[in-house]
Amino acid sequence: MKKNIITVKDDFVSYLNKQKKLTAIVIGIIVLLIICLFIFVPKVQARIRSSEINTLVSQETLAKKANFLDIKTAKEEINEKTAITVLFSVPSGDTYNKIINILKDTDKMAEFNHSIFIYPIVYDAEKIEKEYSVNKNEPTIIFFENGKEKNRLSVDESFEVSTMLIPSLNQLPLSAADPSVPPASTTASSTTETTASTQAVEPQTGVEEQTPVESTVQ
Repeated sequence: MKKNIITVKDDFVSYLNKQKKLTAIVIGIIVLLIICLFIFVPKVQARIRSSEINTLVSQETLAKKANFLDIKTAKEEINEKTAITVLFSVPSGDTYNKIINILKDTDKMAEFNHSIFIYPIVYDAEKIEKEYSVNKNEPTIIFFENGKEKNRLSVDESFEVSTMLIPSLNQLPLSAADPSVPPASTTASSTTETTASTQAVEPQTGVEEQTPVESTVQ
């Protein structure tokens, strides 16, 4: 009888030990699954988003000096390049489409003196807006040097994209390098105003006629 009790006790202890091992194995598997979810799911989501954006913008055939950033590596490219010009905007809207039309035009882009990348704001809009101080609905072009913003150009509805975009883009790096050079937007605007005012004033080339004085003979 005593031996039976001891045997039952040993079997029970052995059963508990097996259950502990099984529980530990199950917990370990659950922890591994959770770690995998945190590591792989964001990567898979990023790939899906990148694929969707690529599909969205693939219909746009831009000139050689313009290109779209890959959202998976966009931040790294901005931080690592010595100099980079980036357009931040949702890939839609009247102003955005006007800009894209210029970036498609090889003749107009021939006057462009560097290159530009487009950062389409589709996902994580609030995060991107906060990080780069932009408004997704108002296209903003920022010139970066070694990952730091040096100059920017906001393109609103009053901006004459067809005539002012390329000169303003060319001015972005110059204004950043030389503080005495006015910002791109103001320079392009003043140039347009100066041209208009110059054309409005006609040069005076006529010679004033003098009325002859009659001499009186006494």
